Amino acid sequence: MRMLLIANTVFEIGIGCVFLLFPTLLTLDSQLSISLLRVIGCGALSLGVLSFLMLDMTDKKELKPGLIALSIFHSLVAISQLYSFVGSMINTLVIIIHSLFAMLFITVLWQRIK
Repeated sequence: MRMLLIANTVFEIGIGCVFLLFPTLLTLDSQLSISLLRVIGCGALSLGVLSFLMLDMTDKKELKPGLIALSIFHSLVAISQLYSFVGSMINTLVIIIHSLFAMLFITVLWQRIK
């Protein structure tokens, strides 16, 4: 589980920094798009910090809320991207990455609940 949290920390903080500091790399100069990417970047940074803080936790009860939050986040991002995929906005890499994180966090959560 430690490796999963480290991978999630690096991924979310990396994406968060790109979205927050360099939003024009991903979108045209639409002020609304830039503003939304920065907000998404703040959320990604927050989830990266959550993963980082969870690295020191060992108690099942301490880990459960964080694992639930990360499972829900990655599941919903994957589902929302699948919905966009159906609308012909293809972002396969995002779907794959978030689906993998979702499955892994759900698996760890399920094992911790037992």
